[in-house]
Amino acid sequence: MTAPSTDGSTPTVSPLDWQDWVRNHLKRVGIGAGVVVVVAGSVLGYIASMRNKEAQASQALSQAWATVEAGNMPLAANDLSRLVERYSGTSAAEEGAVLLNEIRLLNGETDVAVKALQVLVGKNLQHFHQASAYALLGGGLENQGKLREAAAAYRSAAAAAELGFLKAQYLIDAGRAFAAASDTAAAKTAYGEVLTKFGELNQAAEARVRMAEIGGDVPPPPKPKASPEGVQAS
Repeated sequence: MTAPSTDGSTPTVSPLDWQDWVRNHLKRVGIGAGVVVVVAGSVLGYIASMRNKEAQASQALSQAWATVEAGNMPLAANDLSRLVERYSGTSAAEEGAVLLNEIRLLNGETDVAVKALQVLVGKNLQHFHQASAYALLGGGLENQGKLREAAAAYRSAAAAAELGFLKAQYLIDAGRAFAAASDTAAAKTAYGEVLTKFGELNQAAEARVRMAEIGGDVPPPPKPKASPEGVQAS
């Protein structure tokens, strides 16, 4: 770099301290790199912490399931309550919350279970946990005599479920609740959806029976599919 000349003489070279420039910029680069390292370390630490938390939650859930299978429901409920509180945000805690409220329903604690399930379904659960929670909520509301609310919960369970046979079963449950609430039209719609979308599943047979009971149109069962050899499958 040259310094400007005011007298027309040859410009002189201005001594630019490149070492200072490099040192100053390296400090900035070093600070930036340090920030990146800190952020990356924090992310990796969080991931490791969540993995550890999930593993511990899964172990606690397995122990709770063992207690359920042993038939000690009070102890299982206590273990599941601690699991849900301690490991909130994990998949195991979601499953534990669903199981806990199923135990509550089995023990006749319907009001407690319904209130807890109403909170639970408002969270962003994984699909299979969401479907199970809505199905249990439907059962609890049905026990309380809140039939239309129960039917709506069953329909939400069907919407959240990923497997066809579960969708069909929850729709049948919704139809039953609608029929009990004297909403025949809604019941026919629910059964009709099973017959239209899941006519080849086993649940369709129950849907046909229930549809006939409320005076709905029952389509004939689907014809058996032919095997590759041309022989009809049984």
